[in-house]
Amino acid sequence: MPASTVIGCGSHLPARVVSNEELAVELGVPVDVVDRSGVRRRHHAEPGTGPSDLARDATLGVLQRAGLEPADIDFIVFATMTPDITFPGPGCFIQHKLGCRTVGALDVRAQCAGFLFALTIADRFIAAGSMARVLVAGGEVHSTALDYSPRGAHVTPYFGDGAGVVLLGAGDRPGVLASVLHNDPTDLERFWCEFPASRHYPARMDREHMEAGQHHCQLDAERLHPQAERSIAEAAREALARAGVAADAVGLALVHYFDHRVARTAAARAGFATERTVATAEAAGHMAAAGIPIALADAIAAGRVGRGDVICAVAFGAGLAWGAVVLRL
Repeated sequence: MPASTVIGCGSHLPARVVSNEELAVELGVPVDVVDRSGVRRRHHAEPGTGPSDLARDATLGVLQRAGLEPADIDFIVFATMTPDITFPGPGCFIQHKLGCRTVGALDVRAQCAGFLFALTIADRFIAAGSMARVLVAGGEVHSTALDYSPRGAHVTPYFGDGAGVVLLGAGDRPGVLASVLHNDPTDLERFWCEFPASRHYPARMDREHMEAGQHHCQLDAERLHPQAERSIAEAAREALARAGVAADAVGLALVHYFDHRVARTAAARAGFATERTVATAEAAGHMAAAGIPIALADAIAAGRVGRGDVICAVAFGAGLAWGAVVLRL
């Protein structure tokens, strides 16, 4: 039975960097309010840019390094919570922008944990022998849907834009060693975006919803942190147990949560060494489905991990959705 192997990884961040000082002016609040997020900088896409554009640029670099062409991709799985348009999804957009024949393109909506869901799906397609190469993409353009009034000051500073991709191929050495995926919609209002809503009739959003900012991300961080810290640690231990890998054998732990301080606490609770932990939101803000592949591509490019190393990627976020994947490069 074939196994999925990592052919390559890539990432792309928009050129525009937004500092806390700049964002504070835009929000109309003191800079120390923005500083409380723990994020010092984030990237914002140019107008007219969608997540499929960012993921396309990340993919082209991966294909070039692997000596492959877009026509060599058999299937696309795209994870995002900020699609280019309502429908079709970004999977179709990137398929067209890359020129990938008429291969299937599947979109995954598991928000911040979306890339782990997408990676698991891609692994299953390859293991079943139905696909030889699957592009797994995570891309987000959060900046165009954030609240830039003082009301949004406790949410907007966390988020940035970007995309990351992993190209999986069929091989004889397993790349995905184990995965665990969880969802719990209990109190999902702690981290959600309610409008526009198809369940709302006759219009998907009324003026009062917009004036109240209900079309922006709603986030109750303090109520979410305890569950996130607990679930990240539990998911990591569960995935490692399934893979038969000890925490101290992990070359790098990628811990994905919008507050990198909570992510690091959860990583320590799971048994990961501080020097082998990357809290994905620390470098350039939280990028939902894009955070893990970006951090993985950056770690490989920096020489922190290489062929044969074991990675444990863990994520928790809106949905509420969380999970972990143990991956051998």
